[in-house]
Amino acid sequence: MNRTMMRYLIITGIFTLIILIGVSSSIAVHTETSECGPICHIISSSFTMSSNSTGNATLGVPFTLSISAQKASPGQPNFYLSVQAGWADNNKFNFTPTYIKDGGTGDTDSDPLQITHAFTFTPISVGNYTIRAWCAAGGAVVAGGSQFIDISINVPVIPDETLPTVDSPSDIEYNVLTTGHNITWTPYDENPSHFNIDLNGTRVLFGVWDGQPIFINIDYLGPGTYEYTLIAFDISGNNVTDIVIVIVTGEVPTTTTTTTTTTTTTTTSATTTT
Repeated sequence: MNRTMMRYLIITGIFTLIILIGVSSSIAVHTETSECGPICHIISSSFTMSSNSTGNATLGVPFTLSISAQKASPGQPNFYLSVQAGWADNNKFNFTPTYIKDGGTGDTDSDPLQITHAFTFTPISVGNYTIRAWCAAGGAVVAGGSQFIDISINVPVIPDETLPTVDSPSDIEYNVLTTGHNITWTPYDENPSHFNIDLNGTRVLFGVWDGQPIFINIDYLGPGTYEYTLIAFDISGNNVTDIVIVIVTGEVPTTTTTTTTTTTTTTTSATTTT
């Protein structure tokens, strides 16, 4: 083989390799975790996508989106519809990452130019999110293209209408001369907020309720009957109330004060000298 022929073959081989590299960059890479991956597809208007609905979803409740992708020409091979983690806000939902090939398992549309599949999503947090689906086609001899659809989903906060609960401590009676008397309430709520304690209708204690028992000391009351009222609130403003009656018996010892007055008499004598 002469040098001219060898040079020709080398140049031809390099040219062919460049062409193959350029063409292979158009092959659909449907399993990438990015819409394009390292081999990016050109967004093309010849591909269209649609979904059955947008709107509200409920936290923790599965819902289904029927997503379709359509290509313009049967000559575009390796046509896939895909939903993967990491796209837009897809990670805000539990779902099975899936790619569906035209005419393959999971494609519920018999049209050779269209793929339709029902994807199930379960919201895992509240907020306004975007679910993104993507389609792509391409092959070794056909330039690839792609398209995506963004589906808006609102997952609102679920109104909390559940009231907190609380035990009901027994009423208390104690003698005025004793100490060590307390009321301890044990309220419960998944989202505790704060509490108030009133004594005969007057606020005597308030604070943050972090889900722990609520305690108040009731020593040093004079004889009589007292009404302690607890009101415990959750973050939605729902509240629960409990009343404990406190009866203090006995008498407060009286203290007698004796005052002693001392009187001093002074006698003066005088002597006269003649």
